[in-house]
Amino acid sequence: MDSRKDTLWFICIALPLSWLVGWLWLKDERLVFLLRVLMCVPAVVGMGCAWVFRREPPRAMGLKFPGLKFWALGLLLPFAYVAVEVALAYAVRLVSGRPDFITFQPESLRGPFGLRGLVVVPAVLGLVVAGSLTWLLVAVAYSRGWPDRVRERLPSSWSFVPHLFPIALWVPSFYVGGLPGELAEEVGWRGYLVRRWMDRPAVAAAITMPVWAAFHLPIVFSSTQRGHVLQNISFLASIAVAAVVFAALYMASRSVWPCALFHLSWNVFNPMLLGDVYAGRPGLFGGEVWIFNGEGVFGLVLNGLLAVWFFRRWMRAPSAQPVPAVQAG
Repeated sequence: MDSRKDTLWFICIALPLSWLVGWLWLKDERLVFLLRVLMCVPAVVGMGCAWVFRREPPRAMGLKFPGLKFWALGLLLPFAYVAVEVALAYAVRLVSGRPDFITFQPESLRGPFGLRGLVVVPAVLGLVVAGSLTWLLVAVAYSRGWPDRVRERLPSSWSFVPHLFPIALWVPSFYVGGLPGELAEEVGWRGYLVRRWMDRPAVAAAITMPVWAAFHLPIVFSSTQRGHVLQNISFLASIAVAAVVFAALYMASRSVWPCALFHLSWNVFNPMLLGDVYAGRPGLFGGEVWIFNGEGVFGLVLNGLLAVWFFRRWMRAPSAQPVPAVQAG
């Protein structure tokens, strides 16, 4: 099937379904589990489209272990963003003479096991790393071909076991973290949508920019953001340009795992350190959160600069070879 057609099918199914779940959440924002359901929509639609249109199994999305370099990059990249954005915020504070633009408030941090203050950050990082080991199990299993080995070594009378084995690999992920929303988003947006256009990287990134921003539309109608037009614009625009960075990470690693780890780490540490633009709460740093947050004005500027750099690089590079319809990982 032509990439344009299955791209349109995917977008026209994934976005309305996600907006439907978002609408249900907006009716009662206390039902936060609906946000996790919403995040799973792209994966369900992407895997469905991949199978219906091309008979691709889920592993075609890129489930192989990408190597320790990309694994660590995904986990730690959000801290680089925070460092740059905090430095910019303090520069603005100095130039503007506004001490309230950004404030350091470690007493606001609350963590697991009754922890408070700066110790919360390494404690939560340790929990994120430990939780990601369940993803590492799946990544290593597909890299080493464990599902195929099980299928080859079992007698034909046990044909149902190879179908159960991949499911068993995923069980720890659901047990530890519930619905793996960040991974599910990356399977859909990057593992399906970006992969369709990997032979044209600039096109792949350009397609996902408005789509990923549109996916976040329900947030601007929430009680926290509703009516704050400038914040809404900067929020959606920051999501759009961030899609370019995620697309670049996927195309460089040929794996959803670095993107999923980046997404997970971002969703944990961006609000913890720079404030929560979804719930309207400050983090380790308070003040004009909507400006210096990674999903605010500073995030828009930083990811915008990275997006320009990536697009210039892709436009100058020779055309890539088309990606096979089904990848091993």
